Amino acid sequence: MTADNPAAPHKAAWHGWFLTPPRSVAPPGWLSFCLRTWLSTVLALTTAFWLQLSSPGTAAVTVMILAQPLRGQVLSKALYRLAGTIIGAFVAIFLTACFNQERGVFLGGVALWLTLCTVMGTLERDFRAYAAMLSGYTVAIVGINCIDAPDTIFDVTVNRVSGIVVGIAATAAVNDIFGSPTAFEKLTASLRHCAQMVRRIARDAMAGHSIPDDTTCAGLAGEIIALTTQVSYARTELPDARLRLAGARSAMVSLLEMLNCSQAIAQVLHRSTISDTVLERIRAAFGDGTAVASPQQAVHDLEDLAREAHTAEAGMGPTLDEAWLIERSMALLSDARWIEDGLDAFEHGQRARTQAPELKIDQHHDVIAALLNGLRMLVGFSVAAGLCVISNIPATYSALSQVAIILTLAATTYNARGFGMGALIGTPLAIAVAAFLDFGVLVKGADMPFLSMVIIPVIFGGCLLLMNAKTSAVGFNAGVFFFVIMGVDNVQNYEPSVFIDRNVLYLFSAVIIFISLVLLLPPSASRRRFRVGISIGHDLRNQFEGHGEQVGSALISRHYDRLNRILEWNRYLPATLARQRVFSRMASLDSLNLELARAHRHLSRAATIPAIRPDAHAANRATRIYNVDSALYDMKHKARILLDHSINLPHGEMATALAAVSAMVGAIHLLEHNRSALHLYDLLPTPANRWKAY
Repeated sequence: MTADNPAAPHKAAWHGWFLTPPRSVAPPGWLSFCLRTWLSTVLALTTAFWLQLSSPGTAAVTVMILAQPLRGQVLSKALYRLAGTIIGAFVAIFLTACFNQERGVFLGGVALWLTLCTVMGTLERDFRAYAAMLSGYTVAIVGINCIDAPDTIFDVTVNRVSGIVVGIAATAAVNDIFGSPTAFEKLTASLRHCAQMVRRIARDAMAGHSIPDDTTCAGLAGEIIALTTQVSYARTELPDARLRLAGARSAMVSLLEMLNCSQAIAQVLHRSTISDTVLERIRAAFGDGTAVASPQQAVHDLEDLAREAHTAEAGMGPTLDEAWLIERSMALLSDARWIEDGLDAFEHGQRARTQAPELKIDQHHDVIAALLNGLRMLVGFSVAAGLCVISNIPATYSALSQVAIILTLAATTYNARGFGMGALIGTPLAIAVAAFLDFGVLVKGADMPFLSMVIIPVIFGGCLLLMNAKTSAVGFNAGVFFFVIMGVDNVQNYEPSVFIDRNVLYLFSAVIIFISLVLLLPPSASRRRFRVGISIGHDLRNQFEGHGEQVGSALISRHYDRLNRILEWNRYLPATLARQRVFSRMASLDSLNLELARAHRHLSRAATIPAIRPDAHAANRATRIYNVDSALYDMKHKARILLDHSINLPHGEMATALAAVSAMVGAIHLLEHNRSALHLYDLLPTPANRWKAY
């Protein structure tokens, strides 16, 4: 019968679209995520109504804010939300107690606290940033709403904290009962995927094949660094988190080092002459990139290879590039072992057999952007507060709280302009939906089961908007604040005048937010990229003068984080050849900073070996660069002497010397490549500063 019905195929198509909509509309797992969020909201509202909390909507808002696809995300955000709320509540009580009779001074104190929290939140990441923001706007929510009745602030604080606790408990219970996906599973899959990609790049680089360009490699490094967020999520799920996550971090920093090393090897093999004998031996030692059972033995074999090359060349030793490639191969073998052992430790909950020497993953801090965000917060809130004081209408202070919330949260996003547009679109959308439900649907039923059914489209729509990167700002403003806009209360008020008065203020706050984020000191991608370049130049100048930071996992991760920041800002600039050239130049200059930092570290270690101490000190002085041409001559000469004098060192000490020579060779290549840029951007220190380095 179905085949005879011409409408059947059309109906079946619609049925299939609903069950499995396109990824652009709903990513995988959307249905279970929406159902868990809806159940959490219903449970939170039911509990809040049963407890007769004065603001039951707070529990529902908490659920929507905590709405995350992974269990670890929910638990982590819940902990930070509770901590931020408690800190903000104490500050609100303190300000109210001190300045309850001085409205202007009180609002000024709130503005300064919001500005401080915004600056701190900009410099932090993940849910630590959210906690900083929350401790800021909690002061606005609790303190400003009690500005005309300061004696009620304790009750308001208790009710707000109670609503948040109810929302947290409901979300945790539903996610635990229905088994939401774990951050541990996602982190495991992501680590394995990144390890597979980096190993493939290392194999191709060692084989002399082409590898992905700088942009792609920086993007892959960004994926690895972003796993620190998943590490923080997984910490809340694992009983033995310390051992497991130490293994994960060891694998991550080793992946970054292997990627950096592979990029350099690929470049050198394409432009340098390496003897076939040395190249074959190195490739044989490297094998297929699989972690060898004994990296120490592999390093000893490569040290012997350097000695054999020295004998074959009648005492002249291997070329500097051959010595560089031998040492970088040693590094790859060690990294491969640390990656494999780190992954095993993470997956099986055991202490890693071997571990990277440093586990710190650092990020690039844009202090200027943080201060600008703070200034934007201060000006936007002050303007809104001034309008509230001038109007002398008590109800306008609820809009001031909304302005504080959105302006602080917007500082955690790269696209503040998009967040402002999200407020301008999402707030009217939520008001329209709330008006339809309040006066068209809820008047036909007032019990909790009826309300539970009514909010299903709202919850599902908000979750789908939140899961899509392009509409997440709209989803946040429309979905998270929907229950506040609708005015959910123990006794629902269906008076149109009350609804209009309340939401006119929210529309007013949306306009203020739009002006503050889009029109007032709008973030500039080119200026942010320029500030990253300034940071690179500052660090490079310090390396030239000999007192820069020595290489480590923190510096390597910050190098790639900087490149990812540049890529992020480039997305908002026209896709031109100049944009790619700027990225390539900044990547090369920061790589020079990295190689000089590596040279300083390994030369300092080489200086502890008595046999080559004078040579190591002389080589270290050669890395203090004031003139490129003379520095290139001195570095090549000192590196050659250091290599010749280290050929007969015992195992271990020779590896240290080779690492120092290798770092100098890497810096030499990058100096030659960036010779014109160093003069063009005036990055070389002046000769007057030369004697300060000694």
